[in-house]
Amino acid sequence: METYNHPLVGIFASKGQKKNTFRGDISVFKAIQKELKEHGVLSFVFTTAGIHETGITGYVYFEGYNRWGKISFPFPDLIYNKISTRSEELSFEFQHLYELYQQTEKPFFNPCFFNKWDCHLILSQEKNLQSYLPASWKYTKQSDLVKLFHTYPSLYVKPVNGYKGSGIIKVMKNEHHFTVQTTFEKSILSNEEFSNWLKNSLKPDLYIMQEEVQTDKFDACKYDLRVLCMYTEGRYTSVGIGVRKAKKDSIVTHVPNGGEILPFHKVQDRCSLKDIDWLANEVGNTLTKSIGFIGEFSMDIGLTLTGSPILFEVNSKPMIFDEKDIQLKRIVLLAKLFLSLTKNSSIR
Repeated sequence: METYNHPLVGIFASKGQKKNTFRGDISVFKAIQKELKEHGVLSFVFTTAGIHETGITGYVYFEGYNRWGKISFPFPDLIYNKISTRSEELSFEFQHLYELYQQTEKPFFNPCFFNKWDCHLILSQEKNLQSYLPASWKYTKQSDLVKLFHTYPSLYVKPVNGYKGSGIIKVMKNEHHFTVQTTFEKSILSNEEFSNWLKNSLKPDLYIMQEEVQTDKFDACKYDLRVLCMYTEGRYTSVGIGVRKAKKDSIVTHVPNGGEILPFHKVQDRCSLKDIDWLANEVGNTLTKSIGFIGEFSMDIGLTLTGSPILFEVNSKPMIFDEKDIQLKRIVLLAKLFLSLTKNSSIR
């Protein structure tokens, strides 16, 4: 195995369907490698299959040949966790490598997916953040949800491990019935039907319930802000904001479910960038203290009718931003951050 006299960055990806392949945001992996190379930093992509006792076998993209090459490396100075599934993060190989990096105090960038309930508990302990969070509860039994209707006429129910808006349900209580709305349909249910629906649809401890907050609308439709946050120059800051507008009467704003991308300037005067930046720093610091170093994350934010941000969700592994300027800035800042973090690592 070669020795290296410059920093090494390992991009931890999920295994592909075939042997010796990987999956994930391939264009991002290529862009990171290219950007890091310009700063004299080597990087490679690897999966759990490439981890050995003395090092890692990973993949480097050779642009001139338009192909990936397989190379053996020592353990990198920094690992960027881009594993795609929660189950892989629970594997022995992942956990063993993570523990090794904890023991050697090397950066393991974004240690895990967030669980919505755990994330809420961590953030709600911080007094400064409490007013920015919707009231939330863990679903453990039917009566949990039914009792809340005495105070809240409308609730959102979300899978604690959901992503991209999958599995989100809106539940409303009327005088004589319940209304259950999913991404695809709306149903009116009697008390008995609702009880049966709860029994069949919601598994205890796997859902979080949130109050519905009345938020600002654009063209009479819900919208939210997707805020990319990164650790840069000693603090967390918002480095880009995308806007997603729901289709008429939809409960989610995600583009695959009919949402629409809006240019940020259309709503810029409705929010305070200073408030959003402050929120990014508070959330980043709070989560890092509890979970481990979070180098980047995204926040899904709604705006109250008075323009205050309300934090619906925090994502530990932001998807590719459709806004090209945000995505380009992200790659540049990631490379800069990797470079600064590896400076203090033991370089081979």
